[in-house]
Formats: sequence, structure tokens, C-alpha cells
Amino acid sequence: MRKGFILLLILLFPSIIYLLFSLGEHHVEKIGSFGDFKVNELGDTSYVPVPDIVFTNQNGDVMHMDDFRGKPVVIDVIDVPCDEACGKKGVTLVNYLNEVPEREKWVVLSIGRRSEVTVEELKQLQKAHLPEMDNWYFVTAEDEMELTAFLDYVFVQPGNVATLEDLPGKDFVLLDQQGIIRAYFDSRIHKENRKLEDAIKLIMKEPFMPWKEVKK
Repeated sequence: MRKGFILLLILLFPSIIYLLFSLGEHHVEKIGSFGDFKVNELGDTSYVPVPDIVFTNQNGDVMHMDDFRGKPVVIDVIDVPCDEACGKKGVTLVNYLNEVPEREKWVVLSIGRRSEVTVEELKQLQKAHLPEMDNWYFVTAEDEMELTAFLDYVFVQPGNVATLEDLPGKDFVLLDQQGIIRAYFDSRIHKENRKLEDAIKLIMKEPFMPWKEVKK
């Protein structure tokens, strides 16, 4: 009888955990959003995704920003050639994101600050970091004006930097599956990088999670 009861508890354990995390006091606080937004008549806020932009990656393939819809995206702006600060940020990404699971469901995008970066330069950057992370793309923009508009929307308009001259900056940016800016993480701070690691996992689970109300 006792063995049967223990077996029943084991079988019911996943359901018990689910119920616990479905209760209000166990709900997770949602990560905020940045960018232009609209508020409808019901008071719901709808944020505008980052602009689409055409890239060329380290393999010479053409990619659109919109190609990543459905996946969280970590954005890092870099100088090419990669200087010391760029190298440190790359090592940070490797150290903190290499163990994040389900790589096919999220993307790292290292964007060259200049639009005239060559494919060979991008390939060398990939080899110098972690080629095994096949969800990590080193890219250059096809069009300088598109790049300016994109970086302005992601960094300047939200107040992350004062002007585009301040880029590359210290922060990684996390976009959600809809291309909406969700958070900035200081690459120099251990706790912030741990938060980035956790935020990727959270964003992947977000469509299935209940949220608690934030009291103001």
C-alpha cells in the first residue's frame, strides 16, 4: 500500500509543480519592453519591433532581421577589426551563453558598427570566438542608412546611449520573439550577464507562463 502511494506521488509530481507555479503568489514578474508603442482603447500596450534590416553573415549569406522572428535575439554591436573591448565582450558571451540550452530556439547577433566590413573579417571573428555555437552570427549591414536607423531605434531612442558615436557600447540587448526590445545588460558586470542568461530562458518560456501583477 505504502509503495503504491509513493509511486502515485512520483507520477503526480509534475502536475503538483505546475499547479504551484500557476498560483498567483508564484507567478513570475514579466520583463519590461522598450521602443515606440501604442495604447488601444482597452488600455493594452503594443510595442513596435525593431526595424527590419538586411545583413550579410560570416558565411556570405544574406539575412533579414525579420528572419529571426519567433526566436529571442541577443544583439552585440562590435568594432571590426575587433579591439580589446570587443574581445572581452565576445569572451563574456561565450562564458555565459555557451551552456544555455536549445540553441536552435535563440540567436546571438554580433553586428559590425561599420557597413563595409568584409565577409572574411566576419569569418575570422567567428573563428576567434566559438564556432561551435552555430546560432551565433557575425554580420555586416548591406545599407548604411538602414544600419543607422536600426541602431538609432535600438540604442539612442530608448536612451541607452546619447548618440551613435557612443557605439559600440557596453551593453548587450535582448529582443523577444516578436523583435521587441526587452532589456539591456551591462557586459562588464557578472550579475548582469547572469541575468541575460536567465532572461533568454525566460523569454523562450514566456508565451506559456502566468505573470503576477506589479504593484506600483
